[in-house]
Amino acid sequence: MRDQHAWDERGFSLIETLVAASILATALTALSQLLVITSVATDDAGRMTTATLLASQKIEDLWASSSSVLEGDGADTPAAGFTRQWWFSALPSDPDHVVVIEAVVTTRGIATRLVALRTIAP
Repeated sequence: MRDQHAWDERGFSLIETLVAASILATALTALSQLLVITSVATDDAGRMTTATLLASQKIEDLWASSSSVLEGDGADTPAAGFTRQWWFSALPSDPDHVVVIEAVVTTRGIATRLVALRTIAP
């Protein structure tokens, strides 16, 4: 009985320690990859949100402007890394009364497109 008690106090064997260390290393590697994927996704979502807000802002500006402003296309750079383009076209089903306003904001391979309709005053 005394020999069994002495054996229990020796601690873990080398193989048990190596198995535990390898399990821990695998778990930490998976967590670090998850952290990288999460940070990239967060960055992409932030850029997409900014692009959507810039496109929405331009659509609202064009929609609220007078009809004389609706005669040309345009492009600008509203923020660093973002390119915004807009154009107008007649609605095919009612070309005499409705104008389609499109705005596209592009950033690092991501494009956000918003479309709005505006009636033309008779």
